[in-house]
Amino acid sequence: MDSIDKRILLALDENCRLSYQALAEKLGLTATAIKKRMDRLIETGVIEEFSIILKPAMMESDYLIALVFTDGSEDEEEFIEHIGSHLMVVQVGQLATGVGRLYFIHCEYVGAEGLQNLGTFLRTLDSVSSIELHTTMTQRGEKFDIKKMHLRVLKQLLEDARMQVSEISERSGLTSRRVSRAIQEMSDSNAFWFATRWNLSLGKNTEFYLKIQYDEQASRMDEIDEWLRDRFPSEYWFSFYSAMEPVMFAKFVTEHFRDAEQISRIIKNAVFSKTIDVLLSYPVTKFPRLGRIRIEEMIRDAKL
Repeated sequence: MDSIDKRILLALDENCRLSYQALAEKLGLTATAIKKRMDRLIETGVIEEFSIILKPAMMESDYLIALVFTDGSEDEEEFIEHIGSHLMVVQVGQLATGVGRLYFIHCEYVGAEGLQNLGTFLRTLDSVSSIELHTTMTQRGEKFDIKKMHLRVLKQLLEDARMQVSEISERSGLTSRRVSRAIQEMSDSNAFWFATRWNLSLGKNTEFYLKIQYDEQASRMDEIDEWLRDRFPSEYWFSFYSAMEPVMFAKFVTEHFRDAEQISRIIKNAVFSKTIDVLLSYPVTKFPRLGRIRIEEMIRDAKL
């Protein structure tokens, strides 16, 4: 996987329904080259699925990152599956640490009660020694009135969010024109995320996060993000910013773990940097998102 593959994956994560031609124009390649690369990313398992979920505004939800530290006495697989049984847990990964074990958990919660419930659940797990909770900043999207026509289309998109209009039409009983209109309305609404789930560890790369405590007076978040993209155009992917304190989790993908030390040394000398922790990421386990579960519930309620 190279920098071009990275650009394709990031573009697809913004909108996985972009056509080969639209991706080609966006990235300065040919449609044939885009299709060839996407086919390879799918065949190797780097692209796991194309999905559609509701954005936080539709759920009245927020995203959260939890760092869960344990004494190491737990069975890892059973522990991860138990964490994933909680409705608000989206993804669980293990990070390298010197003592015990450390789990990096992505969550989506609804309201203060949901946050309290999630925190209590994680703190009271057997073998847990401590946890950190970071509500993260995110694009919340907009509200949208989902009608039965949209649900008939969504039922098919849940299976494959890149499904062709003609196939959706055949399977849903709607005309191609109505399918196209429904998809366009949902896309324009900013209420849905046409996303891509990937597994970067299958691309023969090393994933890691840098937990960076930054100086709010020295740089804004957008300035830090721009600096990271300019300095590490191939290695830096994205960041989660804590809404509670000046802490960010910057995701990097490199060929070798030794690159993490070099990158962290460079960032330590940046004007915005206070402290840095290198968190080596192992393959993650993913669970259904609330935004997908809610769509499935609406489809069942509509008896489709």
